[in-house]
Amino acid sequence: MDVHLTREALWYLEGQALDSKAASRGGLLLGHKRGQRFYVEKAFPCRPSFFLSLANFWALDRHFHGKIIGFYSLRSRDKNRSRFLQPFACGKLYLEVRPGPKKMRFRPWIVDFEKRFFFRRATIFAEGGG
Repeated sequence: MDVHLTREALWYLEGQALDSKAASRGGLLLGHKRGQRFYVEKAFPCRPSFFLSLANFWALDRHFHGKIIGFYSLRSRDKNRSRFLQPFACGKLYLEVRPGPKKMRFRPWIVDFEKRFFFRRATIFAEGGG
């Protein structure tokens, strides 16, 4: 599986990464999936406690008409990513975003299940060479 990050999504993630004091250091990825590719069109920030309630997730999923395709974290090697190893996140994208001195680095994962939940690596393509 692979991930296509649109210019608009890349632009938003870069902007949020510049604000090192932002209360929200992660959020939702919006877009669509076609075949074996995720198309990330937008990123929507959420406070860390947002994911403590499944009701919050389902309310936003309805609000965005089922366009939530994953989650992102601006923390390098987020220790709390295991909170996504559960049914509501299965088949969705988890994207670690690492701001760098010259360009951002991305580590995409797919939440998968085979007797247990785990993260499976994916490949990423960003418009504009992100």
